[in-house]
Amino acid sequence: MDPSIDEVDANGLIEFGDGFNLCDDNLVWDGTTVEVNDGVNLNDAELVSEANDGKDGDEGCSHEVTSPSEVAGEKSVMNKLFVDQVFETWEAAYEFYNNYAYATGFGLRISSTMKSNITKEVISRQFVCDKEGQKRVKEKRDDVKELRERRLTRMNCKAKMINKLRDNQWTITTFDDIHSHELTSPPKRQMHHSHSRFRNNKSCKNLIEQLGGSNFKPAPIKNTINSTSNAPVVSTNQVIAHLRALRKNNMGKEAMTVANHFQKRKSEDPNFYFELELDENGTLRSMFWADSRVREAYLTFSDVIIFDVTYKMNRFKMPFALFTGVNHHRQSTLFGCALLTDEREETFTWLFEHWLTCMFGKAPGAIITDMDGAMRNAIRKVFPHTRYRFCSWHIKKHFLEHVANMRDADSDFYKDYNHWFFKREIDDYETEWKTLIDKYDIDESHWLGKMLDLREYWVPAYWRDTFTVGMTSSQQSESINSFFDGYVNQNTSLVEFLGQYDKALLEQHKAESKEDFKSKNTIAKLNTTSPLERKAGEFYTKKMFIIFQDEIMGNFALWKDKLGKNGNVVEYSVGIRTDDKKKYLRVLFDSSNDVTATCQCAKFEREGILCRHIIHLMEASTYYPQTLFIKEMVN
Repeated sequence: MDPSIDEVDANGLIEFGDGFNLCDDNLVWDGTTVEVNDGVNLNDAELVSEANDGKDGDEGCSHEVTSPSEVAGEKSVMNKLFVDQVFETWEAAYEFYNNYAYATGFGLRISSTMKSNITKEVISRQFVCDKEGQKRVKEKRDDVKELRERRLTRMNCKAKMINKLRDNQWTITTFDDIHSHELTSPPKRQMHHSHSRFRNNKSCKNLIEQLGGSNFKPAPIKNTINSTSNAPVVSTNQVIAHLRALRKNNMGKEAMTVANHFQKRKSEDPNFYFELELDENGTLRSMFWADSRVREAYLTFSDVIIFDVTYKMNRFKMPFALFTGVNHHRQSTLFGCALLTDEREETFTWLFEHWLTCMFGKAPGAIITDMDGAMRNAIRKVFPHTRYRFCSWHIKKHFLEHVANMRDADSDFYKDYNHWFFKREIDDYETEWKTLIDKYDIDESHWLGKMLDLREYWVPAYWRDTFTVGMTSSQQSESINSFFDGYVNQNTSLVEFLGQYDKALLEQHKAESKEDFKSKNTIAKLNTTSPLERKAGEFYTKKMFIIFQDEIMGNFALWKDKLGKNGNVVEYSVGIRTDDKKKYLRVLFDSSNDVTATCQCAKFEREGILCRHIIHLMEASTYYPQTLFIKEMVN
């Protein structure tokens, strides 16, 4: 073996004078060159390294580095300053050199890594300037047209730092600061790949987490860090990525705690129901839960529910999905909650299936949600017989966005639209729609044209016969959201969230119990001598009676015309005395065995409250006892 190479030490390593350690089993000596099996050729007079690092897309790079004997007189002052400096980890060494590179004006990359042949442990890492080496020239293919050459990024730069593992610490053994190119100006240094990557130092991570925990947005976090540090800049996307990874890690840690919390609840309440969805790595994705009181209440008030996922008041930014209904006091009541990982169809299907199982397999009569397509598909799949309607608030919002040009072009548009939209009969609605599209040239490409295909989900005429307790939007769900605002916020962990949720739910139950007490321990104050009002006061809750009284008082302003009789069915036209009779509504009385009354306004069908038009006729009716009708109506 050539005398310029030191003897092999006890670990099977060959040490060069310039600090390179090479495993002897990986060397082939031909008298002038040491060839390493991974493609690195070392020569006593000249070091030539060929490697495919893949960092910048080059097929391979050929590097010529001056031998130690030639460089001895040219080593920079920095070599003397930094050689023998130690670090606890190689990442810390990399961070040190990367910060130095940023301050100086160049980028870097990891050039080579060497392992011990005995322990397979990494024992040496070399970091070089990103302009180190030369691009290998590839032969052009004759059968394709010549491709434009990429601009060269390698300029045979000599700058490098070599670190070796000694006594469990990484020591700088070589630090060359010789550059063959112009250094980058400060405003552009962050464009180097090594400086655009997220900085891994703990202080930077901690600062991001602290600011994120204080509800700072990613952009202000980036600006704060970059204005207080001389280190490489952090981008907004890097801040977002770190916060997302942090939330995922924390969710994984909290999954077991959440499961334990639910198990404890179930031991206290045997009818407590919960489901957890985990991914293939065991990370918590979604969870759903409902206690026994919620499940019992649903069996009584399952006519209509609102499903809403707009609330995200927890630090994981997970959609807080609420199943909300209305009780006999017209109060919002919860029928189960979930925290979801996303808003895909598969996630909604998972939730709806478990919710249906939780609610004893009883599907709701109607469900109100926003216009999300994934949600709609999941509802059709899990609740095929449930009436489904879009939230009227979302419809109005989109309407205002898409018809602004029509409103500006024709001042009569709103008038014509409302004339069509509020038609009570489906046949009248279809006729008026044809008039509207012809006048304003509405085709299938327009938002209104597309929404026509979904008219059964939002047009009132299609919902006159569906009981929704008068709800058309997610306003009941929003009242639940505002109720939770006092208990949870964007810093709340999952476990804290569950605890605070229980407190909020307890307050909701207290509010319901308070209304129960008022209704059962007080007597309704009557506004008239009507036996109808007196009997309603005995059966209705306090809130429902107030609503009914408005209808009682409103009937005094009405007038009726008898239109005709067909057997047991009598038809009337009822409306406000001073209104045009074209605005009057038709009311039908059927005096057969099961006495019924129906009004064109369909208030009773939609809200469960007798309308003023029917009340107006009942006051003078001899067809049946009014008190019996009220009792049957309430029951």
